[in-house]
Amino acid sequence: MNEKSHHILNGKFGLGDHRLATRAGVEIPAKIREPGMGRVGVMVIDLSLTGFRMRCMTRLTGEKPIFMTLPSFAALESKVCWCDGDLYGCQFVQALYPAVFDHIVSKYPSLKRVGS
Repeated sequence: MNEKSHHILNGKFGLGDHRLATRAGVEIPAKIREPGMGRVGVMVIDLSLTGFRMRCMTRLTGEKPIFMTLPSFAALESKVCWCDGDLYGCQFVQALYPAVFDHIVSKYPSLKRVGS
């Protein structure tokens, strides 16, 4: 990750690995919405109990909460913690239950192999 292109949005996280929970690679077409804006399609590329990383072609400000909707799930309130180009790191306002996390990861595994 290029330090110049990495932009911390809430000042909480710096460069490096500061995740609170282990991530699992997934590929989930989802929708996000900022208050006052329409829904936008994104690709969630990894998920943890406490947050997710997504690819989003629409520029997000990080100033407002976002609501991420996975297929067959209610919207999950989140905040954008960082962005790097079209990649965004987000933290859930309320962590996922482990059983919900396991269900999502088993339903939407990443098509990429580790080390590829």
